Amino acid sequence: MNTMTRLLITAALALASVSTAHATARIDTAAFSIVNQWGDSPDVLLSNSNGVTRIGLTSAADSLDAFTSRYQEGNFYAGLFEVTVHAGYRVTGFSFSGTFAGVLDVAPNPNGTPGNGFAFNSGNIEFSAGSRPHGVFYGEHTQRVDMLDGALPFTMSSGQLSLTTDFNLSLQGLILVSAYPTVTPQYPSGIDSFASLRVVNPVFTIYTMAVPEPGHYAMLLAGLGIVVSLRRRANKHEQS
Repeated sequence: MNTMTRLLITAALALASVSTAHATARIDTAAFSIVNQWGDSPDVLLSNSNGVTRIGLTSAADSLDAFTSRYQEGNFYAGLFEVTVHAGYRVTGFSFSGTFAGVLDVAPNPNGTPGNGFAFNSGNIEFSAGSRPHGVFYGEHTQRVDMLDGALPFTMSSGQLSLTTDFNLSLQGLILVSAYPTVTPQYPSGIDSFASLRVVNPVFTIYTMAVPEPGHYAMLLAGLGIVVSLRRRANKHEQS
């Protein structure tokens, strides 16, 4: 188990110990309901049409953000989302997407040459899902960046599914940054460097479709039978 994973587990356990103090926010659609049991702030329904629902993760955006001009900083996020699939619908897939945005700026020497300071950032996000009360059907996926100076979009997707039972989505993330000054004889206390990293626009996308009720199938079969019968009669009439 690497250091990043240990930190994620420690952070998740710490958050779980105080999760009862957090107000849960529920989002309801015709196809499903979703509740973030660990969220600090309500998530937002961005859009919901044609079987595609996009949910903005406000709490994740607030938490997965860190910056510093000296020494080390970090933040973590853990979300446990309970998804209840409504009768007459199925979930056909889901994904988590966002963009890592980082800045690394080592202070130069006063004469413009490269300084002896240092800037570092690292981010790790783990996304998984499991049926309730237990069982994993979507293996844990990880997205990691190190030393990012720019933007890196990412998407982690479940692929094609067919779920009519309730399940959980789990999302954990950790952001670490550090910066050390450039020290010169003229500036013995150092010239500040800068490091930052954040996750921009974290979004769950959930895909659904309606499941025809048995009565609908019966109507379809009956209609098909009528069409076949009329076709046969038309063929007999033509032959005679």
